[in-house]
Amino acid sequence: MTRLARNCSGWYPLLDLCGYRQCLIGDRDGIYDPGSANGRLLLGLKGTISEMELHTLRGRLTAGLLSKAERGELALLLPAGLERDANGS
Repeated sequence: MTRLARNCSGWYPLLDLCGYRQCLIGDRDGIYDPGSANGRLLLGLKGTISEMELHTLRGRLTAGLLSKAERGELALLLPAGLERDANGS
């Protein structure tokens, strides 16, 4: 469920379909009925939180890359045909 919820454009149509077909959705915390108001609210919040976690992770990874670049420790692969010199640059 958390993997699907990372993209809200796919998550909410799935909730609509499951609510219409009276399917239940479950994760580690419990089983939810997207056809009920309470289940829909909880699943919507879980989807929003999962999407925010993904955004936060991307930001932290980008900040780590920028920090490495500022320290001069970021080594990227060179295009084919180019080689690094003895200094590593």
